[in-house]
Amino acid sequence: MRIHVWNAFASNNSGSYTIVGRFPSEELAAQVAAELSEVLAAQKGWRRTPGARWNEEGPEPETPSPLRAFTQANSLTQTGADWADQGELRAWSTGHQVILHDPWTLGLQDSYEEFLKVRGGKVEKVIRHAHGDLVSRFELRGTLPKKTKAATVSALVEELHADDGPLVMQAPFDIQPAWREGSKPNEPVLTLGAAFHDLAAGFTGVATLARHHGLEVTVQVSEDEALGDPLAWLRPSQPPLKRKLFDVWLLGTGYSAKEVALRLEKLRHGRYVDVPGLLKLIPDTVLKRLTQARAEQAVRFLRECGANAELRPAE
Repeated sequence: MRIHVWNAFASNNSGSYTIVGRFPSEELAAQVAAELSEVLAAQKGWRRTPGARWNEEGPEPETPSPLRAFTQANSLTQTGADWADQGELRAWSTGHQVILHDPWTLGLQDSYEEFLKVRGGKVEKVIRHAHGDLVSRFELRGTLPKKTKAATVSALVEELHADDGPLVMQAPFDIQPAWREGSKPNEPVLTLGAAFHDLAAGFTGVATLARHHGLEVTVQVSEDEALGDPLAWLRPSQPPLKRKLFDVWLLGTGYSAKEVALRLEKLRHGRYVDVPGLLKLIPDTVLKRLTQARAEQAVRFLRECGANAELRPAE
């Protein structure tokens, strides 16, 4: 008797799509983002109705989808509007910019870029079908009093690293954020580099804190395609963080390495954790640069399934 065993992973052609547009004013950018968000929410609801047709080769639905009605009203490309695979597509504004992002789709229609132009915007960046991490470079600009500038920047960095801050809640394991305070007249007050699990949450978190200190935000997005650290040019980060951060170390998996891997996936926001690879690395850091409260929560969560985990001060 012969037994043949195969171990394989299914291929998937889906990737992320990102569009960044710029508008003359923050008010117009916010309005355009709201219009897009409204039609995207309506389209998502329409797709869930029993009568909605999803097959591109089938006849058009008797009642046009919200997206088709939107493209017709704005004289935009209508091809595939009823079947657009955009269940996770989101739109939001950051300062003068409008960002559309879908983390997992086969493609986006041309109508979105067209709409940004119709509404008076300029398309700055389109990242089609990305499979790598998206790295964002934020430039925070504004006029701060010389006497309080250093203190304001330091306070902002601390706020970004709060227990619920975007650099703690949204930073992935593989790419840690970095920043640099501007020292010359034409430089941004603060340049921040980060990759986020949830682009909308990360962008909104940074922009909200920046506005609190009277700073405007501009962002550039690119796909991380190079080997090594994409934010090495910003390290070491300045000003240094005063808050102590902690890493979570895994010293042993206990009775179920599979359960530990599943829990790590949750802690890493759904990123796949390979069990054999995890076992080879032990002991090693599995989560980086968390606040003490977040690190303690993660340690407790891992210990619940028998793992030997502990927190240590981050380097």
